[in-house]
Amino acid sequence: MSANDNPPDRIIKLEYLVAHLEHELATMSSVLLEQQTEIDALKRQTARLGDRVARLAEDEEQRDPGDERPPHY
Repeated sequence: MSANDNPPDRIIKLEYLVAHLEHELATMSSVLLEQQTEIDALKRQTARLGDRVARLAEDEEQRDPGDERPPHY
């Protein structure tokens, strides 16, 4: 916008700018919602995997390393 623009032209340019910014805000909001949904799903998955690892660690029987066969067998 230049200072030489008449007021109606300036108002039209401002309205165009506001419309563009509203569209960008709506787009960013949508992307943010998608990202938050994905983050929540990943948190739940990580928690489930952590629980599973903890259960496997608890269920693991104590073994004597001397009783295991070497990896080259």
